[in-house]
Amino acid sequence: MRRPDSSGSAHTGLMEWLLQRVSSLYMAGFVVYAIVYFGLQPVRDHAAWQAWFALGSVRILWAIFIFSLLLHAWIGLRSIFMDYIHPLWIRFSLSLIAAFGLLALGLWAAQILMVAA
Repeated sequence: MRRPDSSGSAHTGLMEWLLQRVSSLYMAGFVVYAIVYFGLQPVRDHAAWQAWFALGSVRILWAIFIFSLLLHAWIGLRSIFMDYIHPLWIRFSLSLIAAFGLLALGLWAAQILMVAA
């Protein structure tokens, strides 16, 4: 008999699923925006690119895109590791390597966004 205080598995993974969907929707919308924007107003030189990227709203949109991309990648990799890598030490090692790699990419992206300010 199941105890009333146990949560069961009904909601296991629901937050990860929701984060994956929200991040993928944002990334898809951002890519469409970028394609339309650059299709209508091509950036001809580096100065024009810097002027566009210097806008605070553009940097915020890029920051959200990068965060969504890293979050989406982390959840996906974590799911793959948990589903297909059975020895705990290998799963932990791969998760640690992925986490540090994604953290390094996030810090690199943050540096790029801050330099453009």
